[in-house]
Amino acid sequence: METIVEAKRDINTVPVSQIASPDVSGPSFVEALVDPVNVFASPQQVVDHPWFSTEEKRTILLSWARDELVIEQVAGRIMPDLQVKSRIDAVIEALAMFDPSAAREYLNVVQIVRGNRNRKRARRALPH
Repeated sequence: METIVEAKRDINTVPVSQIASPDVSGPSFVEALVDPVNVFASPQQVVDHPWFSTEEKRTILLSWARDELVIEQVAGRIMPDLQVKSRIDAVIEALAMFDPSAAREYLNVVQIVRGNRNRKRARRALPH
């Protein structure tokens, strides 16, 4: 039995020099993944980013959500009265566009963390 292999012609008629490429001076995916808060001014900028894929945006927002959750947890344990403002709510809202299930899970955890912090505050306010 003979195997016949057909060569396919390149159907891309646009010259390579005219193909749009990401801004070389823009952030790389790795930079955005490792430190999203210093790469983007807001989670909405991740959503609106012109050349990250949907999966890359989802991954960046998951990373950012994890970082913001740590801020919420640490602030709640160490400085509960300080009421540190994290961006977790905005990150979860953006994440919901790409991964609603993960966004719901993060929202549930944030509510638990915030609930624990509020209970600790209330206990300290009670007379001893």
